[in-house]
Amino acid sequence: MHRHQPPRQISRFRRTARLAPALLLSAMLGGCLATVSTAVNDMSHSLSDSMAPKINVLVPSKNADAGTLRSLLILSDGTEVSNQVAMDLEAAMNKLRIEERPFYKRVQLGGRINGQVSDAQLAELAAKAGTEGVVIVSGGVSEIRNANSTEERSTCAVQTKFLKACPKEQVRSTRVSCTETRGLAAARIKVFRASDKRSVFTDNVGGESAQRVCSDELNVVRADPRQLSGNAVQNTGANVMRVLAPSYELRPLDLMSADAGLPAAQRKDFDAAVKFAEAKRMDEACRRFEELYLDHKESPALTFNNAFCAEVRGDLLRASQGYRRASELINAPNSQIDRRIAITEKAIRENPVAFMPADLAGTQLSKPPTIKGDGRRVALVIGNARYQRSALVNPVNDARLVGDKLTRIGFDVLTLENVDSARFATATRDFAKRAKGADIALFYYAGHAIQADGENFLMPVDNAKMRSIDDVRDQGSVQLADIVAQLEVAAPAVKLLVIDACRDNPLPATSRSLAGGGLADIKQVPQGGLIAFATSPGSTAEDGTARNSVFSKHFAAQLSVPNQSIEQTFKKVREAVKAETKNKQVPMEKSDLTGDVFLVRAK
Repeated sequence: MHRHQPPRQISRFRRTARLAPALLLSAMLGGCLATVSTAVNDMSHSLSDSMAPKINVLVPSKNADAGTLRSLLILSDGTEVSNQVAMDLEAAMNKLRIEERPFYKRVQLGGRINGQVSDAQLAELAAKAGTEGVVIVSGGVSEIRNANSTEERSTCAVQTKFLKACPKEQVRSTRVSCTETRGLAAARIKVFRASDKRSVFTDNVGGESAQRVCSDELNVVRADPRQLSGNAVQNTGANVMRVLAPSYELRPLDLMSADAGLPAAQRKDFDAAVKFAEAKRMDEACRRFEELYLDHKESPALTFNNAFCAEVRGDLLRASQGYRRASELINAPNSQIDRRIAITEKAIRENPVAFMPADLAGTQLSKPPTIKGDGRRVALVIGNARYQRSALVNPVNDARLVGDKLTRIGFDVLTLENVDSARFATATRDFAKRAKGADIALFYYAGHAIQADGENFLMPVDNAKMRSIDDVRDQGSVQLADIVAQLEVAAPAVKLLVIDACRDNPLPATSRSLAGGGLADIKQVPQGGLIAFATSPGSTAEDGTARNSVFSKHFAAQLSVPNQSIEQTFKKVREAVKAETKNKQVPMEKSDLTGDVFLVRAK
């Protein structure tokens, strides 16, 4: 395979190499829309941002499944554009392989494919190459398009003083002719995963490069059409990379100054963290912010800065939740917080993957050894209280309490509050991806849940239109069995699920009889897992009259007890809850654990 060298880039002409949001090559691609995937651009920085240091911010890959593959074989159909895109991909992926924080373990550029290749053949090719998947680039096309237009220009017949408007009688209008030359390219990308022998991504991806020249623009070097075409092909490869792999963007540092709620004794440590950030040492800055935050969670500045650290790492869900929490703490309009909320919410809508790949977080690519209690631990903690119908009192407080305890004993915790239907499924799916290869993966949920036909559904906060069991199924509730299945696929060594739900039935009174009381019994426990409920099947749990629910209060208290197995932990919780509720609430759990799992070991 010979590399097609596009003409050298021309940098003197204006308005060139602009990426368009979409590219339509109907005649050349059979009417398919070739979508250009572009990175999220922050266009809302204030003027002060221009003076802030620029730091690297991780942008997650656009495709969840393709973004998990760490070794790839790249094939093309042999056309000039396909070959160039394939070679650009190989170069970009190998760059990620050899950088300080490697993403790929192996990238190999293969030969040419002819016609359709079956899944069995792709699996065989991946096995021979020793890769987890195959990328096929086919149908590569490029073309040049010209569009003519006219523009009206206004000039002043006399010279005016600086910033002084031209007198109306001296304004002269002329029309000029303009020509826009656009280079367009597109290719069909297919990503095949060998582990389950299926395609995880298939789409047309395109790129564009353009120059617009008007008749009144003198000394403008017109772009060579071949150059524009070559640039469009290069941009196609860059857009494919944004789909398949994370990337880094330079963005202004955006930290919040220390607030009055931060004790003077910690102000020095806060300022030191800011200094590290200004020196572009975000790793050390974020470590210091996180240590301070554990003991000062009511500080808006620490909450905001920790959220910004999550955004820098590409952990968009954690960042969004942190910014919203900072807004609650300030309880007043704040343009800095509002700007970051808008940026991260836009990024989440455009990125189905909200978490950075686990190995970019500093974890090992290989599977951890047998459980020693000190390996990688991940947790997703959700507290839903602000329901549109039947709001609850304590779930958010419970989630914060449990999330804080898990963080202190070494878990990488994402705590989400008041999750709506649009976010719920994404959060649980991405948690399963984070759990891949972990020693322990723990899911905790506090909020409304309901049973239907023997299945348990966890309910998002936007439940105003849920009036029947069918609505519960169809309007964004997450089935507990789906979370279990996702963790089974992710295969962490230990899977723990803790459900503090069934505080009451949130459906209208006329529909409540359809659901039955409490949650349904679990039919199957995941292998190497344990599922715990705040109360026994068919019963309701106490929301509590204090800050936390009865169950969560005792569960959090037992988490940090050293040298206590997880099964002993739940026995202690059951004993305490029964005593406090006078046997009205009896927690239960089902286990498939074959050995003792300890969350805290005494040194």
